[in-house]
Amino acid sequence: MLHPHPLTALQRTLLGDVAEWYQPPDLRRAPLGSSLCFGLLADPQYADIDADVKQQLYYRHALRKLPQAIDALNQQPLDFVVTLGDLVDRDWRSYAALLPVYDRLVHPHAVVMGNHDAQTVAQQLNDAAPLPKSYYAFRMAGWRFIVYDGNDISLYCNRHNGDDRQQAARLLADLLASQQPQAQPWNGAVGSAQRAWLEAQLQQAQAAQEQVIVFGHYPLAPHNSHMLLNGPQLTQLFCRYGVRACFAGHDHRGGYARLAQTDFITLRGMLDGAEAVPFATVTLTPAGMTVTGYGGQPGYAPD
Repeated sequence: MLHPHPLTALQRTLLGDVAEWYQPPDLRRAPLGSSLCFGLLADPQYADIDADVKQQLYYRHALRKLPQAIDALNQQPLDFVVTLGDLVDRDWRSYAALLPVYDRLVHPHAVVMGNHDAQTVAQQLNDAAPLPKSYYAFRMAGWRFIVYDGNDISLYCNRHNGDDRQQAARLLADLLASQQPQAQPWNGAVGSAQRAWLEAQLQQAQAAQEQVIVFGHYPLAPHNSHMLLNGPQLTQLFCRYGVRACFAGHDHRGGYARLAQTDFITLRGMLDGAEAVPFATVTLTPAGMTVTGYGGQPGYAPD
């Protein structure tokens, strides 16, 4: 299944308009083998709180930075746009401020839910319903795009998620014992059911001769404190199946690594800095992939 965990009626009621961000984008049809182009944003992380000037975190500035990026993306002939997580920093009311901004986006929108999103959603659900699973895939012109959910096994899960929270706590404890840098309570992991689904998607893409792009909030490489808790396992999986590229946010510094034939690209966070508006576009052609950066976001032409 491309979308194995649609929201329940109760989750939709509790999430209101935010529920739309748990859906795959509604894409146009494109001929097999045609060029594609999509936009990328990461970590607007809006909150109605004062800036942390020492850390250069400007929470309120998302309401003026994000429209600049969206206006620029609207001027380009894109097939879709992906926000790589942490749309808000905290407070359920923050989403009400961001929804009208995203309503200005003319392109289909795929959303990756970040750790700050998961925490905010969990507080809104108030233990009345499980934290939603937000992994899915969509296909276009010979490509398969996979969104993985790094909050699948996390400390944000509640009693309705079975033992997901307990699994996260055990994994975190094991990583702390072995002094792994990603052993942080604000990182999450991919559970066994999602991992099996991911491998099934990769097998189906291979059988259909589709190339694969992966989107997630947590980086998978290089190995650092912002990595998915069980990132090395996913890195091995994606490299084994020859995934073309994995895009992530979460580490606001950005980053790049190439392992085997897979590029791991982390976008810079929009939250950081008073004026910087980093975002990117990615062009896919039969000849290769090009990442064009804007607002301080580096570009890449790895082919």
